[in-house]
Amino acid sequence: MSTVTFGYRISDGKIEVDSINGKRVKNIFKDYLNAKSLTDVALNNGFKFHGAVKRILVNQTYLGTDDYPQLISHQIFEQVQTELKNRAIQLGRTNLPSHQMKFYAQTKFKFNRSHHRYRRPNKQAEYMYQLIESEES
Repeated sequence: MSTVTFGYRISDGKIEVDSINGKRVKNIFKDYLNAKSLTDVALNNGFKFHGAVKRILVNQTYLGTDDYPQLISHQIFEQVQTELKNRAIQLGRTNLPSHQMKFYAQTKFKFNRSHHRYRRPNKQAEYMYQLIESEES
């Protein structure tokens, strides 16, 4: 059995806008553009968590496809995407590094002389790895 996107339902083999949940989807977009937080939008529209609201706000299916009727206008959808991006930047949640770090892989090593022998192989290996030092600084 297949599921349909939230806000739609199947009737007579065709996907159509659900009268109740379709209004909820429209309210979610409207509430978010009225400067409410994702959590507030979720709670005001009967969701426990803001993650479900975020998935609704980025779902392009609401713009309409071959199978799905349009529920949200392109203008409102683009406004929401811009607002999501702006809020993410303001909150520092862009998943981008704040500064670029340079990584330098060391390629020259030296192995100090071994002075101990352990009976347990794992203990011997641990000791041997401690003897490896970098020749680069």
